[in-house]
Amino acid sequence: MTEPRKRLIEFESLRGLSIVLLLTLHSEIIGASAFGVSLDPLAKFVGAFLLGSFFFLAGYFMDMSLQKSRDNMFGFVKSRFIRIFPPYWLSMLFFIKLFTLKRIDLIVYLLNLQAVFSPEFVKPLLTLWYISMLVVYYVIFGILIWRTKSNKSLLFLSIVIFAIVYILHLISGLFDVRFFRYFFIFLAGVYFYRFENVRELLFNIPLFYKAIAAVVGSWLFWLVQINELPMTNGLYLLVVDFFILSWALTWLSIFRLPIGAWKIWALLSTASYFAYLFHRPLWYLLQLIFDVEAWGGEAMFNFTIGSIVTLIVGYFLQRGYDRLLAALHLKG
Repeated sequence: MTEPRKRLIEFESLRGLSIVLLLTLHSEIIGASAFGVSLDPLAKFVGAFLLGSFFFLAGYFMDMSLQKSRDNMFGFVKSRFIRIFPPYWLSMLFFIKLFTLKRIDLIVYLLNLQAVFSPEFVKPLLTLWYISMLVVYYVIFGILIWRTKSNKSLLFLSIVIFAIVYILHLISGLFDVRFFRYFFIFLAGVYFYRFENVRELLFNIPLFYKAIAAVVGSWLFWLVQINELPMTNGLYLLVVDFFILSWALTWLSIFRLPIGAWKIWALLSTASYFAYLFHRPLWYLLQLIFDVEAWGGEAMFNFTIGSIVTLIVGYFLQRGYDRLLAALHLKG
């Protein structure tokens, strides 16, 4: 199965939007108030959507890559390792300076196993938990896709693994609860790539109806929050997954319109990984240089100057890293 380049525009745009939302969320500007109304509840919706979008896109592009290199699993693993771990380890150097870590915690973080041992056994580390969870999903679904012969088998075994991890979590406390929140979102991304006819059918649904579904998903997500359902509750997981997927489909459809062709989205998409890894250390360094109060406080400074600098630095770091890998013949 091949995917024409023009069909990837909406996916790049969604990634670009997600990194902007992440920087907005982490700047804590949403936690402030507007016209006397607290914006903090909005942060939960934004956080679930943007992270869900990242995992959905990761599943989509992982299956795309695996289908192209199914006979070269080692090449796929090598490519993902090189693209993920060296930048991750570099960011770890900065996080070690910013946070006090125990030796055992440091080993877990270096191996990128935070998603397995946090928060029960090691201190949760802001931001980098996502990279760890992504690696866990890559391992699980990479093996499943490599070994299964049908989509039904993939679904069945995914449910079995989900159940095993759920029981393991209840017994031992292993695995971050967010594992369950985004597990089927990642799998949905895999299937979204595989079923081209279904994908086109969903895209052809009028945008108005998809927007209604997204609004309904938001209302349901609000209900489970005010009822304080735990993140491992079945109803909570069903609702949050519907919320994420309905909004992801809505935005993907929006980005199939002329707005998706704006070059800014491709630039933001390119910057996204390094911006994700390094935005907190960069903001810390910038706050040592600038008077943040002159910019309206720390939150406003991070939201404006901090985010702009992060995206620019992230873009050039990614471009530079790509060129380095190409020069070393490691680019897959």
